[in-house]
Amino acid sequence: MKTNSYRSVHTGSLVPSARFGAVAAIALAALGLGRGMAADPAIQPDHDAYHPGEDIVVTFSGGPGGSKDWIGVYTPDAEPGPVPSTVWRYVDDTQNGNQGLREGSVHFPGGLGLAGDWVVYFLLNDGYTKVATNQFQVVDPSSPLVRPSKRLFAPGEAITITFTNGPANPKDWIGVYQVGQTPGGPQSTIWNYVDGTQNGNVANANGSVSFPSGLGVVGEYVAYLLLNDGYDILASERFRVAAPSADGARVLTLTPSDGTTDVPPTLSFRATLTNGVTQVAAGSVTLQLDGVAVTPQVTLDGGLTTVTYTSPALPAALSAHTWVLTFRDTASPANTITTRSTVTVGNYTSVTLPSPIVFENFDSVAEGSLPAGWTHKSYAAPANEAEDLGDLGSATFARWTVVAADRFQNPLVTYGNPETTTEDYRRVLTPNPFNVVNGAAYTGPLAQGRFLFGNSGYANTASSQVLFVESPDFNLTGKTNIHVGFYSLWEQNQDSIAAIEYSINQGASWLPVAYFLDSNDLITVTNESTGEVTLDVATTLTTEYGDVARYTDDSGNEVGGTYGAFVSAPADQSLAPFIHGRANDNPAESKRIELLPLPQAANQGSVRVRFLHAGTDSWYFGIDNFGLYSVGASSTERPSLAVSRDGSTVVLSWPSTAAGFVLETSSTAAGGGWQVVPGVTGNTHRVSTTVGTGAYYRLRQ
Repeated sequence: MKTNSYRSVHTGSLVPSARFGAVAAIALAALGLGRGMAADPAIQPDHDAYHPGEDIVVTFSGGPGGSKDWIGVYTPDAEPGPVPSTVWRYVDDTQNGNQGLREGSVHFPGGLGLAGDWVVYFLLNDGYTKVATNQFQVVDPSSPLVRPSKRLFAPGEAITITFTNGPANPKDWIGVYQVGQTPGGPQSTIWNYVDGTQNGNVANANGSVSFPSGLGVVGEYVAYLLLNDGYDILASERFRVAAPSADGARVLTLTPSDGTTDVPPTLSFRATLTNGVTQVAAGSVTLQLDGVAVTPQVTLDGGLTTVTYTSPALPAALSAHTWVLTFRDTASPANTITTRSTVTVGNYTSVTLPSPIVFENFDSVAEGSLPAGWTHKSYAAPANEAEDLGDLGSATFARWTVVAADRFQNPLVTYGNPETTTEDYRRVLTPNPFNVVNGAAYTGPLAQGRFLFGNSGYANTASSQVLFVESPDFNLTGKTNIHVGFYSLWEQNQDSIAAIEYSINQGASWLPVAYFLDSNDLITVTNESTGEVTLDVATTLTTEYGDVARYTDDSGNEVGGTYGAFVSAPADQSLAPFIHGRANDNPAESKRIELLPLPQAANQGSVRVRFLHAGTDSWYFGIDNFGLYSVGASSTERPSLAVSRDGSTVVLSWPSTAAGFVLETSSTAAGGGWQVVPGVTGNTHRVSTTVGTGAYYRLRQ
């Protein structure tokens, strides 16, 4: 893939186990994490050293709050970006990245399996910009460990320190020193033998010692496990003594934040509340949505209160909604804390699917094959000539084929080389939260069970991948207003093209349904008099690109290099409504439930549909729940024309299901003078506000 991030498990050699040296000098500023929002980004493992397989918790603070900010663990010689992380999590402690957090913690259950030095990074926005770093060790299972019960204590707070794998001498001891002091130089600040006394009568290899009065002076400290009344260091770990935060109970995170636009049509709310010198008062949390009280789920975990709620109602596209969260604290008198968040729903399309005339969900089709009557034609040279559903470069994936969705939850071999694998194709199952079907948001992966799949990514870099698949011919005699519907798992890679076409003459000629191209490759022209922006179909389809697929057809001719080479319908300006710009390398944006008209298929006795994916190591195209439908023949519902602004451009949009409607314009709304707007692309039209005079627009059937 040409633009592709990855964080797969690191499989390189690991450095042997070795001590840090000056343990106490590492990233001491990060120890302020327990006090609330830090001034600067910071990151801190819950311990300095771990045994293999032990859970690791990493706390962070001071981040920008992006949902794709993430925590990655690397070997010391590995640079984030060129080398994959060993383990990683987004800041919401998932590998989905659904919630932006400025502070919090992530968990790595099972930790790391091999001893050695490790580096943990706080990185931004799915990239490799480092804003904070820290270090820790994984030590041999027999190595001693010493650990304060917390990383942060208040002055005078009792301190407990545990130890494991000591040599079990009665005079082994725990000593606490200020950072920068070396045992054997100045006296320890506090100390006890491993039996918890200052006599040293009992030999303990494992246990704990307590200092009930704690430490009265704020600062940075190190707890040491020391050998037999001497100063040989067996293990150490840092901690801090600091005054408690002066902040009271407060909102720590809020999703969605106030002013958020383009919110998915599932209205969900999540807030985390944290305690300070005062706490969140039990039972005081209330939540309103648009002035109406709702009942959120409130959960407590230590000092953190989490408030969540999802509205069961489907909001209208482009509608605004306000959340109001209120709670009290335990001050006397109590403070009431209120926060508001007003958001705007994105301009989604609601698809209504009636009972299908034809339907195929591919679940009963054997993997590696096609449904009965479906055929394929492929121009792709596999890197691995064998059939292998676990290898993206194999002959199986050099054609359209049926595959089980759960295969993409696991690593897949790349380029026919069993030594290299990727988890990137988990993105095949990425949901698009803007899918709405039959009046309800569809929030899960579009591929369920088995589905039809055409692949280009991780295949053969020495050739292009051009894959056609055709349905059988369907008899639609007596059927009108025909549409094709399918769950589309398309992901654009800047040079690739997807084509959906249909034929009413058994494939002798083809008619357009939709063509998906990189939005950056759509070439437009602006009318200097009216300011209208229209797609230049001829230039868009005939411009040559070095990375657009090329292949040798059945007649021995080289084909490709332009998008038009993969368009079988007549490529004139009338093709503009069928050409759709899609976002490059976005795993969710083109995961859509599509319902597209086939206007010439009505009453036809032989209708077939064809899908094309053409690229050069360029992601994939998946199809599930394919169907033919007779849509809205008796519906009286009229589509609405939505208006939004994008800088100096006004964007007109309407549902893609508005079959048979055309966009018209007039200089007056008083009737007369309405003319069809030429060159309309899909179900949107853009009008510049910097050229010409005002105009009126309408949809007419």
